[in-house]
Amino acid sequence: MKEDVTAARGLDSRQNSLNFLRLVFAVAVIASHTASVGGYGREPELLGVTIGTWAVAGFFAISGYLIANSRTHRDFGGFLVRRILRIYPGYLVCLVLTALVFAPLGAAIGSGEYKWSSALGYLYKNSYLKINQYDISSTLDHVPYPKVWDGSLWTLRHEFICYLLVAAVLTLRRHRLQAVLAAFVALAAIAIFSQHHSHPAQVGTLSLLASTFFAGSLIALLGERISLTWKLAVPACAVLVASALAGEMNTLGAIPLAYICLWLGRALPFHKVGRRNDISYGIYIYGMPVQQLLVLAHVQRVSAPLFTLIATVATIPLAMASWFWVERPALRAAGRFDTVIRRQLRMGPPLPTPAPGKALMGPRHARQARDVVG
Repeated sequence: MKEDVTAARGLDSRQNSLNFLRLVFAVAVIASHTASVGGYGREPELLGVTIGTWAVAGFFAISGYLIANSRTHRDFGGFLVRRILRIYPGYLVCLVLTALVFAPLGAAIGSGEYKWSSALGYLYKNSYLKINQYDISSTLDHVPYPKVWDGSLWTLRHEFICYLLVAAVLTLRRHRLQAVLAAFVALAAIAIFSQHHSHPAQVGTLSLLASTFFAGSLIALLGERISLTWKLAVPACAVLVASALAGEMNTLGAIPLAYICLWLGRALPFHKVGRRNDISYGIYIYGMPVQQLLVLAHVQRVSAPLFTLIATVATIPLAMASWFWVERPALRAAGRFDTVIRRQLRMGPPLPTPAPGKALMGPRHARQARDVVG
């Protein structure tokens, strides 16, 4: 076990397992979808919360931490360009492949009908991160989980909104910690209220996910004040368990969840996983389309664990292609754009991080923050 250090110093390098955790969360989403997509029954749960919900919450907690660190080290324009190029190119290519490759292939394998008009509608209606059309004609009418080609993409819009919210709050030069804390409390209150009263579904969902995201950002701003230690991880686990059992995992349990994820990122020895090539985003966005194709080919006749394994293995080549041919080139383009803009505007080095998180991250960790998943 590594010695206890602060959140700022403990994750201030590439020597952490945050990319490994994101990969685990991506596979967990596939495992959670197996139940419904394959027709195996209810999704697996832990403490009354589905595995997929746990995984998405973990994604948002880690992203909140890394995004807050990234924002404090660059201007809003450069930050926004990087965030767009990190999430959107991979998303758009996934839409294109689903509409023009997976759906017609699914129609050929199964008994559905493929229509170009529906495929083009899928591309157009979903092109700005909000999923307005899940199906493509009748290509998925005869599967256990019909009319949904990619049930994972809906979270990306909420994640991008969280990017903008955190970026806006951190535009403040003073009282950043207080502002992030106030935003977290407000979002958690909205989420708790929305679970017990009639409300627009989008508001409730966004507030739940944003609560977890801001919990990670809050820990980032408290970087030098919070130690990553098992002595805090154990009571954090206890609070998280109680919160989950009470149905408030994303609200009352948000800060403990974020802390546990970051502590694991420091304590686990898998820092080489995803250090150079992070395929977790690709696993996440391509997992369900692959599962639906496997169901059309009747692969779901095997056991649920074996189906999950087959789907994960089959998704890896797509995730690798997404990283090498789409995501990494987009990130490099973002870096070049940032350099050109700084030269043209004669801008200085990235903005220094004000107290209380003046030692939030070093240059190596800044590179990891730029590579964060959606």
